[in-house]
Amino acid sequence: MKKNEDRRIRKTKKAMSDALASLLLKKPLNNISVREIAELADINRGTFYLHYRDVYDMVEQLQNEIFEKFNEIIDNYEPKSETDSLFPLIVEVFNLLADNSELAKVLISKNGDAIFLDKLKNLLRDKCLVNVKKLLKIKNEDEFQYYYDYIIAGCTGLFGSWLAGGMKETPVEMAGYTEEFIMKGADIFK
Repeated sequence: MKKNEDRRIRKTKKAMSDALASLLLKKPLNNISVREIAELADINRGTFYLHYRDVYDMVEQLQNEIFEKFNEIIDNYEPKSETDSLFPLIVEVFNLLADNSELAKVLISKNGDAIFLDKLKNLLRDKCLVNVKKLLKIKNEDEFQYYYDYIIAGCTGLFGSWLAGGMKETPVEMAGYTEEFIMKGADIFK
């Protein structure tokens, strides 16, 4: 979402996003209509079409907004030495998920968008790989690739479980668990 958007526009888009997420919990995307989103968001269809071409365009734009935020978080994290922690980065990721919990819960769930989950895994792999390598001083490329695939699957699994479970733990608590799992797994490289 653009920072210079009017507050009313942000509120309308949030209502539409929440409506979409609510509908996705009940049925697949291809069975959701603009009319249903508009009714649930308490807007008219014309308002919907001011922002999106159709339901698929809406989903794509919402996903792109989340990915832009993920990119921003990851790009702002630069470990300076192997003693730096992944914790601040992981906290920010969990905060982002909490801020977008309704939509993220649906997109990451088993019935969610497989393309979204693949894009998320690829983003984490592409953007975080260098930082994790730097922190852990990994030498064996093949072993590291297996470890990293394992970590990516574990992190996305944790994201989904946390969201589906109602986010009982704070983002800080979840970041602590995640960092501990990552670092204990990294012990195989010592």
